[in-house]
Amino acid sequence: MVKHKTMIALLCGAGLTSLLLLLLNVSSSAALTTFLSILLLPGGILAALLVRSKEFYPPLLVLAANAFVYSVVVYAGVSAFGRGIAVEKMRLAMVRLALPVVILVGLACVPRFNPLWPIGMTELATQENALQEALHLGMGLEGARAVLRSKGIQFNEGTETSQEVVLRREDRSITAAAGDRVISARVETDAGQFPCGYAIQIVLLFGQDERLKDQYVHRLRLCP
Repeated sequence: MVKHKTMIALLCGAGLTSLLLLLLNVSSSAALTTFLSILLLPGGILAALLVRSKEFYPPLLVLAANAFVYSVVVYAGVSAFGRGIAVEKMRLAMVRLALPVVILVGLACVPRFNPLWPIGMTELATQENALQEALHLGMGLEGARAVLRSKGIQFNEGTETSQEVVLRREDRSITAAAGDRVISARVETDAGQFPCGYAIQIVLLFGQDERLKDQYVHRLRLCP
């Protein structure tokens, strides 16, 4: 009996999780997307505890984590409300669930149908590296302006009147002295992994000789 309940729970957990992902992929309603995202949140939290990276959670791990969570819920439900169900009926339910669940899980493992798979990350890395190389230390102010304009990047520019921290992030900080000129910009990209997208943050610090003495050109994760 325990074996049958466990198998039914695993099938229901995997099938439900895959169905939620497929519905999320085709959803055009903000309310439905939010609702589906909330239902997938338990697995996301569990995956976050298992993965060191704060930026990338393997989609199959998130799928498996959600399947496990919902399997536990289904097992508890079957144990509480299905005590009178005969073993034969459980076996029949397993047989009927097997094929639909295999199809749903198979579709959920295809990147095209699973919104948890990251998109545009290779292009993001290429664009990030190209900007880092183009905006190299020691280049002149006019040269940096020309690079940004040639790539269609709108930027803000100003001169600091006192010592000021112009960038503070977990991995880096940049402090400008009085008289330094700062150029800042944010480049929107199509890269992302649900529910977050990515931009490229640019901070360029020029000394009074108008030479680039410090720069920050890195991806910025943007989450709702």
